[in-house]
Amino acid sequence: MKSFGKICTAFVVGLLLQGGVYYYLDQVYLAPTTDFAVSNASQEKDGNFPDVTEGRKYYSEGHKYMAVVTNDAVKIYTSGKKEPTKLDLKGRMVSYFEWLPDRDLAIMGLYGGPKDAVVLARIDPENPDHEVDTTMEDLPSDSRITEAAFSTATNVVYMKIKVAENAYRIYRTDANYDTRRVYMQASNIGRIAVFYDEDRFFYDNVRTGDVFMFNGTEGGWRVINPPGRYRLIGVDMNKDIYIAKVNKEDEVLSLSKGRLGVGFETIHTFDSPQTLSTITVASIKKNMEDGTYGTSSSKDDASDSSDKKK
Repeated sequence: MKSFGKICTAFVVGLLLQGGVYYYLDQVYLAPTTDFAVSNASQEKDGNFPDVTEGRKYYSEGHKYMAVVTNDAVKIYTSGKKEPTKLDLKGRMVSYFEWLPDRDLAIMGLYGGPKDAVVLARIDPENPDHEVDTTMEDLPSDSRITEAAFSTATNVVYMKIKVAENAYRIYRTDANYDTRRVYMQASNIGRIAVFYDEDRFFYDNVRTGDVFMFNGTEGGWRVINPPGRYRLIGVDMNKDIYIAKVNKEDEVLSLSKGRLGVGFETIHTFDSPQTLSTITVASIKKNMEDGTYGTSSSKDDASDSSDKKK
């Protein structure tokens, strides 16, 4: 496993470098702030930035920066300025991009290049030449990161990596540079999520319609959804878990909200099947706030069995 910095020949310098990078990750990159969720490219326009037609646009929190991302290039615009900064990808391709909330920092999933490596890169637009990398080992050629979930208070990051069509692996890393594959109870994995303050990782098995909780500290796991076919939507800062009951075509029939050790209750049943990709934690909360979704009188208890060891 490779460290983020260059290996220093002097032992003392090496220790200082390691300590400095650890502090930077712990206090800046992964410091607790708010919800983490995989963000999609924005279609909105901001008059403080040039009207760029190419690529996918991603705005930082507060719209201080706009990233324009294509498969082989990333340009970062600063609000009020016309000329962008083009990141040096070193011949690698981009599979994933996201701004961290409440901080003007970005993460990218990179793959390919001279070393044919899969990398999670952290970028500070104020210092774009200083790229902090985590490299995943022992992956098939052409693998790539497609999603990431962050436990900000525990400094843990889970990555969903596509290794073949409908086949994924999960890797876990933290600020101690402990990067490793975590074996899950599925290969065709849907959405992923993690509690912001606890190393509890969630994912679903697309094939079977089961939603799992993985205890990253102890290594145990269990199915948490009620009987039936379900898909994970996500989790929030209150540690509420949102899941969707689906049919065989993975169309959403109803939505449920629950907590570990308590169970789930249906909060909305649709009149007709809905498209899974359009439903997010944010959209569910908005509909609950305006009264479109409510809590039904029936309760579906989730499995509350002891964690199984992997």
